Amino acid sequence: MQPAIASASQGQYINLNADDRFVPTERLHAAYIHYPQSHNPSAPSFVRFEDEGLELGIVASEVPEIARAVSSMLSRSLEDAKNSNGGHLPSEVVERVQLEIISPYGVANLWGTYGHRFVLSREVDAQRSEIVATILVARRKGTIFFFTGRYNNLRHSTIDQDVDFLQPASNDPEQRWFAQFAFPGPPDFKPGAYHHIANFVVGKEQRGQGLSRFLLRALVDKYARDHIVSQGAGIEHSQFLLCGRGFWQIGDPPWLARMQKLGFYLRWGAESFFLEQDWAPLPRIFEAGQQVTNLAYNRSFGLPARYSDAQPPDLSRPHLLARIPEVIRLSQDPRAKLQYFQTMFEFV
Repeated sequence: MQPAIASASQGQYINLNADDRFVPTERLHAAYIHYPQSHNPSAPSFVRFEDEGLELGIVASEVPEIARAVSSMLSRSLEDAKNSNGGHLPSEVVERVQLEIISPYGVANLWGTYGHRFVLSREVDAQRSEIVATILVARRKGTIFFFTGRYNNLRHSTIDQDVDFLQPASNDPEQRWFAQFAFPGPPDFKPGAYHHIANFVVGKEQRGQGLSRFLLRALVDKYARDHIVSQGAGIEHSQFLLCGRGFWQIGDPPWLARMQKLGFYLRWGAESFFLEQDWAPLPRIFEAGQQVTNLAYNRSFGLPARYSDAQPPDLSRPHLLARIPEVIRLSQDPRAKLQYFQTMFEFV
């Protein structure tokens, strides 16, 4: 029992405590990050939306109250993805993510050290604020938060040097880790000039209130440099600006439809797949309590039909059209299961 107790004391536990989303307002304000080289260094280090009663800012993820609040929101939301709760992921996969990536320790120490942690909040009373939404945005346009389960916080420009693509999956050197995946080649994996986003979630208690759309609009209006310049608007805060062209997301298949409703578009030809090997069988897939095949799963998310039925995309955007035949082939392979879509969002 001692290792579990030690891990919990360090913040590495599955946090399903709904009350953690409430933080002392004084601690929240102290957690906002001030950027000395800001275009408006004397402004507050957050943005207030008086009409909506909301506040937005970049916070220091390592502040314990912030880490617990964000972890609670992410972990409680991810519970819906469990097969046992009608979701699309095995429970053990969800719990691994909850423990290793979005525990309070993970929020404070993993991707957050390479990203801007935005939180949207509202005052509850004179002493407390409620975190109602959050998103993590990569500071550098070249950062990739995760790459399979073995790499975090990569630089896209050095991915070929930093990743061992021939590494074994286990003790057998003939069983290669990357033989379990099919994804765009490293040079094309991430589009340039876009910020990777992760941990984009609205609190379970606030769903249906339009806060996802509000948060995206607020990020563009108040933090996206090129948009602010194009509008001739001023900088209202003393925090960092986002200097890329937009957002880039690696998303689970069920997220595609909702991201498209928010204004994201599919990056054609950028799908990733799990590949079943004799030494690495894929977990069974269940929908509505019934087991389904990989082919049926792929079809349920529009593959390969979307590439024969859809209108050609805007060719000025960084799609991977040359890879579409490979995506079609993979989607029709009974040993390949759709893993991720890539979606994108333009600032201007």
